[in-house]
Amino acid sequence: MLRPLQESDIERLLQLWLFLASTAHPSLPVSYWSEQGRAMRRKLRAQCGPWNRGEPAADVHWVYARPGSATAEGLVTVGDDHQVQTIFVSPGEQGHGVGSELMEQAKFGQVELTSVVLEENLRGRYFLQQHGFAELERTFNASAGQDEIVMRCRLT
Repeated sequence: MLRPLQESDIERLLQLWLFLASTAHPSLPVSYWSEQGRAMRRKLRAQCGPWNRGEPAADVHWVYARPGSATAEGLVTVGDDHQVQTIFVSPGEQGHGVGSELMEQAKFGQVELTSVVLEENLRGRYFLQQHGFAELERTFNASAGQDEIVMRCRLT
């Protein structure tokens, strides 16, 4: 079941994200991802808070939860720049089409999407390729010490 992000989802999703990011990028210390996670927490809270009700968020967040459960098991975020900023699914839900469902939601109403993935994240790159994304360019990410790959999916 897909639904909009709720403030009560944030901590669970950040814990999942930290685990998955650390696992997918073994060359980077957990502290690298912890720093990224703090920025992500601030951004999600700012866009989910009661002071933002009625205001269109800069980013659109969709959460996957099992039918009959309120527990968030996956997240996709699409920025106003048409970039899939994050997409991830809990290990227990991987391989069951949840990521594909989230990606289809991200594609809805879009003409084109981009995403940026670090070179060593082979699973993420493969997932994006399976969903129509192709490498557009590479740039060196000095803080990660590796290339980041910009991938694009044209939907029309």
